[in-house]
Amino acid sequence: MSLSLSGCLLGPDYQRPDLALPARYNAPELGTATAAPATASTSASAGGAVKAPVNAQWWTLFDDATLNQLVQAARQDNADIQIALARIRMTEALAVQAGAALYPTLNLTASGTRATSGPSVSVSGVGVQANTSQVGLVTSYELDVWGRVRRNIESATAVATASQYEKDSVSLTISALVSNLYLRLRSLDAQMAVLKDSVRTRTESVKVAEAKLQGGLVSPIDVNQGKAALAASQASLSEVTRQRAIVQNQLGVLTGKLDLTIAAGDVRQLPAPPLPPEGLPSTVVESRPDVNRAEQDLRAANARVGVATAGLFPTFSLVGLFGAQSVSFSSFLTDQSSVWSAGIGLLQPIFSGGLLQGRLEYAKAQQQEALGSYVKVVRNAFGEVSDALISVQQTLQTEQYLQQQVQASTKAQELAALRYAAGYVDFLNVLESQRVANEANLAFVINRSARLQASVDLFKALGGGWVPER
Repeated sequence: MSLSLSGCLLGPDYQRPDLALPARYNAPELGTATAAPATASTSASAGGAVKAPVNAQWWTLFDDATLNQLVQAARQDNADIQIALARIRMTEALAVQAGAALYPTLNLTASGTRATSGPSVSVSGVGVQANTSQVGLVTSYELDVWGRVRRNIESATAVATASQYEKDSVSLTISALVSNLYLRLRSLDAQMAVLKDSVRTRTESVKVAEAKLQGGLVSPIDVNQGKAALAASQASLSEVTRQRAIVQNQLGVLTGKLDLTIAAGDVRQLPAPPLPPEGLPSTVVESRPDVNRAEQDLRAANARVGVATAGLFPTFSLVGLFGAQSVSFSSFLTDQSSVWSAGIGLLQPIFSGGLLQGRLEYAKAQQQEALGSYVKVVRNAFGEVSDALISVQQTLQTEQYLQQQVQASTKAQELAALRYAAGYVDFLNVLESQRVANEANLAFVINRSARLQASVDLFKALGGGWVPER
């Protein structure tokens, strides 16, 4: 009867919720954007024609050895990842403990007692002294009639699996954070290069203005305006230098290399990673570790409802003892000293003051909370992918326009400097052309960094990559 009843499993079986997501993301197709024609200098790095699937190590697509080393170092020595690994071991140990309930316990007991009683407590009026030796094997086993143990194992296993996904989520977050910080550092490097070039051109303009002032061709206003513009560029360069040092320190903390020093580079030299395929299905969010973790949390909460339900029903236990007991050591471990016992026990809760029902209601509320968390994570994932797709597309389009602005403003700056030296325009034309060129170059660098960081955000939103629809 016990074996037949053990097939019963109380509580709801887990079923993945149907969220009815849209088939496609709320973003235009990347291959259908209307953009300005790319120039020869930008077409090689536009990335729009590349449709290769992204691998798990997506950061390698930036083709930068320094970035690869930083990400690998962070994934190996980051404190958050070490904490996540410890939690995996903890949850796996809890799963082993839960699984142990499927097997009977077997314990060895042994004792030796020497006891005496005085004449006043003896019927015969003679004191009694006795030695008692005992050794035995004691076993007990709970029959999992209602599936309480199996539901508990299901819950513990889901929690252990969730901790694995939590570690994957932490690794993905750390990789994205390191990548974005590195891209920001390279953006600051490029901004420093732009500002250094601005300092150089404005220094040359001040020299020209000073020479013309000595010749009596201009007023001191030109020189002072030129020096003011030069000081502004120098101040901007100092601020960007400060920001770069801070970003470098942040990378050192993430990678565990507190003395980290990174040589200068340029974000404009980094290739753009490939774009996702057109018609990217919304189901790709299922590969995100945080989505998988939320689902495992829901599975664990669902199983705990079964555990609480089984608590309302009787518990059947088998107990047994086999050993030897003797008052004389000479007869110990002989046939005459053997003892044994076997029995079955039943425990049926009758009245608990609402304790068991409260546990069941609490488990059901936890299951509803986990369901809400799962729905929230999936919807946020869908929104993050849509946002990242839009950012990738629009920054790509913006970059093409900014490249035209950089070329035109650079040419205007050169012409203004030549015409001022020849006396055809006033100094305000030079200052204005320098300002426009400087802002155009900075805007191009910032947008380039934003475009690459949008690619990182897309990789992170997709769980590290995507699988093209077949």
